[in-house]
Amino acid sequence: MDATNEYGNLQIQQYLLPIMVDIDKFCRENNIKYSLSDGTLLGAVRHKGFIPWDDDIDISLDRENFNKFVEAVKKLENYEIIHDIWIRRVSRIDNPKKHVFPPEGCIDLFVFDKVPESRLKEKLQLFLLKLLQGMIKTNVIYEGFSFKKKMLLFASHVFGKLFPQKLKQRWYDRVSQWGNKKQGTRISRFNGSYKELNQFRFPAEMIDGYCDLPFEGYSFMAMSGWEKFLTTVYGDYMKLPDMNSRKTSHEHVGQKS
Repeated sequence: MDATNEYGNLQIQQYLLPIMVDIDKFCRENNIKYSLSDGTLLGAVRHKGFIPWDDDIDISLDRENFNKFVEAVKKLENYEIIHDIWIRRVSRIDNPKKHVFPPEGCIDLFVFDKVPESRLKEKLQLFLLKLLQGMIKTNVIYEGFSFKKKMLLFASHVFGKLFPQKLKQRWYDRVSQWGNKKQGTRISRFNGSYKELNQFRFPAEMIDGYCDLPFEGYSFMAMSGWEKFLTTVYGDYMKLPDMNSRKTSHEHVGQKS
C-alpha cells in the first residue's frame, strides 16, 4: 500500500489490512458473502484502497450471512467477536485497544435487515431501537442531541440499568429483524448509530449479488449495488471533500472509555 502518512493513519491502516485479508479468505472458504461498506467501500471505489484520512474498516452482511459469519468465526484462530454495545466487531485477540472508545484495530460489522412493510410497525421498531440504544449504553455522551433528546436518553439509560446487558442486546437483535418475516422491498441497517436509524433505506435488490473490488493490491467483496449505496449515503461520492473536512469522524454510538 502507499507508504505516505500525510494524515497520520498509516500505522492503523497497516494493522487493519492483514486482518481484512484474513477475514476475506475466511469468508470465501466458508461461502459467506459480505460487502465492503461505508468509508471502506468509498475508498475502494475512489482510491482503490483506504481513504487516506480513514482509520477503520467497515463491512456489511445480510442477516443470513451475518448469522453464518458470527457462528463460523469462532473457528478463526487468533480472532474474536467484540459485542459491548449493539454493534459487533471482529478483533484480534491480542489487540490492546479493542475496548477503548472508539475501538481501534477492529472490523465493524453492520447488518442489512428487511424494513417492515407497515409504516406503523416501522415507526414502533425505530422507537424501540432508539430506546434500547439508550438502555445499552453504559456511559452516555450527550453531545449533539437536543435538550428533549438528552432527557429521553438519560431516562432510557437509567431504565436500562434494570436489565442485564446481554438480555438488552438480544432484544435489540430481535427488534431489528421484525421485517425479515415477509418479502419486503426495502432494507436498512439497524445496528448503526442513533442518527442512522432514521436516515437510510435501500432497495432490497441492492445486495442480490456480489462482485470484487480492488483494495490496496487485494480484491475484496462488494455488494453488486455499491453505486446505489454510495450515492444514497454520500451523494456525489467521487468528489473529494475540501481540505478542512479530510479527517476521521466517529459518530458517538457507544460509550466513553
